[in-house]
Amino acid sequence: MPVSPVYVVPGPESANDLVKRVADRDRAAFGRLYRRLVRVVFIQVCEIVGRPSVAVAVTRAVFVEVWQLAPRCAVGQVDGLAWVAAIADRRAAERLREIDGPPRPSAPDTTSSSVAN
Repeated sequence: MPVSPVYVVPGPESANDLVKRVADRDRAAFGRLYRRLVRVVFIQVCEIVGRPSVAVAVTRAVFVEVWQLAPRCAVGQVDGLAWVAAIADRRAAERLREIDGPPRPSAPDTTSSSVAN
């Protein structure tokens, strides 16, 4: 899902710069990254899970994961915004699967065109 820059709060530092600083365990940079991206992440997650209350919890989990994974992120080789958006997408999809349960087997096609003669 493409991230709309309209929802990204502007600031003097790029998301890439902030992710690099978060990778160095800079808490202030993490706070700025959070404030910059929380709206776009929430909207992205809400569009996937369809429930604002669930999206709040998933958004929180996304930023916990950003903090945890930033030191292992290939900083400089990935776009910071895209990296956070990918985490959000994966987390939202996982949560949606938890809500919906395992996929159900589809019913066999019994239309006349699928029946062997």
